[in-house]
Formats: sequence, structure tokens, C-alpha cells
Amino acid sequence: MITKGGTFKVDMHELSLTQNILDIALKNAGAKKLLQVNLLIGQLSDEREESIQFYWDDLAKGTLAQEAKLHFQYVDAEMKCLECDTVFHPKEEIILCPSCQSHRLKLISGDDVKIESIDVEESAEGGVLAAGDGSESLLTT
Repeated sequence: MITKGGTFKVDMHELSLTQNILDIALKNAGAKKLLQVNLLIGQLSDEREESIQFYWDDLAKGTLAQEAKLHFQYVDAEMKCLECDTVFHPKEEIILCPSCQSHRLKLISGDDVKIESIDVEESAEGGVLAAGDGSESLLTT
């Protein structure tokens, strides 16, 4: 990443995350050309779309994913109150249970990055095969 002042900064966390995305997508594509990777990014995840795309463009060069597009979809976090068992999707920066105002909460989901699915070239005719079921969790922050 190029920072203010023109210096180059490498975020090793997002680099390794992107490498994991590429490795998992290529593994699931088999020997087929990868066309698109559909990612789910949790509302409370620290990962940035721009960084993942930046590293993807470099890491995918020379692979069957070289021309693949990344599609990002953001998903709400889900929390459970440990006082009243209410399950909710936080909407505010300061998170309290909407039912009892407790701050004793458990994060159920929404701080991770997952591959929802991949699209690969199916055959010489150019058909597309969708693969993946969203169960490939890559990171929990």
C-alpha cells in the first residue's frame, strides 16, 4: 500500500488473508479457470476491500485466477445478549442490547471474511459452474 508521503507499507495480515483466499479458491476450482470469487465480509471485520483487491491483483498473476474478479458483499454482525438472550444485529457504534440495554454481549457472527462461492469456467464451451457453499471461513478478527 502506498501511504501519505509516497512510502510503501505492507500489511502482512491482509496479504496473508488474500493469499488464503487465492489458495482456497484455486483448490476448489481444480484445474478450471477461475472467473469470480464472491466474498462475504462481516460488519465488524477490520478487513478492507481495497487492500484485498490490491494484493489479489498481484498474487493472482500467472495463475488460473489471474483474470478473476472479486465480488464483495457486506453482512451484518449478529450478537446475543448474555442477560436476556436477545439476538440482534447491532446498528450503532456503541453496542448495547436493544431489549435490556446490557453491555454483556456475545458476538455470534460478523467479524470474519468468508468465501461464499466461486465461479469457474466449466468447459471449452465457456459454461460457468458455481462452486462453494459459504462455509469456508478465512478469518475471524
